[in-house]
Amino acid sequence: MGNAGELCKRIGKRLLNFILVIWGVVTLSFCLQVFTGTDPAEMMVRKINVMATEEQIQAMRESLGLDAPFGERYIDYIKGVLTGDLGTAITNRQPVIENIKDALPVTCTLIVMAMAWVVLFTVLLSAISVIRKGGVFDNVTRIICIIGICVPSFWLALILLAAFAVQIPIFDVISDGSFKSLILPSVAMAVPIICIATRVLRAAVLNELKSDYVTYARARGFSSTQIVYGEVLRNALPAAITLFAQYCAALFGTSALVESVFSIQGLGIYLMESCESMDVYGISGSILVCGILFVLFNTLADVLSSAICPAYRRKTA
Repeated sequence: MGNAGELCKRIGKRLLNFILVIWGVVTLSFCLQVFTGTDPAEMMVRKINVMATEEQIQAMRESLGLDAPFGERYIDYIKGVLTGDLGTAITNRQPVIENIKDALPVTCTLIVMAMAWVVLFTVLLSAISVIRKGGVFDNVTRIICIIGICVPSFWLALILLAAFAVQIPIFDVISDGSFKSLILPSVAMAVPIICIATRVLRAAVLNELKSDYVTYARARGFSSTQIVYGEVLRNALPAAITLFAQYCAALFGTSALVESVFSIQGLGIYLMESCESMDVYGISGSILVCGILFVLFNTLADVLSSAICPAYRRKTA
């Protein structure tokens, strides 16, 4: 009964935090529309008619509700977010939510593939580096990680594109959205994160190896491989999981450069095009989606860390 009450308390606390942060993201997205100094009504009207009169612009303002008081606009915006109405894009006069729906699936696929590389190679490289601490593999891995952290994703994307799509034509130069065409961009996005996460997880594992239960396990005759894979990784994973979640969400905002290199029509490209055309509805809608995903991934990381590691669960209770 006590455990059930403690579990409900933790879930309620995380749910409340999630709602508050989402409300903050929505509010910031609304402020982005209001305080940018750009008049969406004028941009929409002049996109159709450069010689539009002030009366025509004012009529558009009234139809968009831009002449309403601040509080009323804020409430209408929250209602719109709850119903999926993020406004009409200035660039193509289509609902922003429809533009995001068209762009989001390919970006999500790209990021899922990138994070799959991250999780696989981070755990593998960290574990082997710790088991062979001070050896050739460990030293080479640490050097590569330092170099990889300094390499921007878009620059790595250009190198991969030139090497494996031009010089050695294994992949297509222009992505068509298929699994094969997303391998190179996902690798380009994953490498810097792998390098950072490997260093974090390696340090966390080395710190866990100083624990009493590791000494006890060694006294019982367990090998380093058994200790690292069987016990230590579970207790060291929360730090890496939190990092995974943060970078997974951040990739939605940083994917634009990689998507532009490989001509992928994803959310990053849509956000970049909205910025270039000063489309405040497209910008705020894209940032809102990225912010919600960021909060969602971090909440899931917190829950997953608690499920994997009992020590982390006691720490956050």
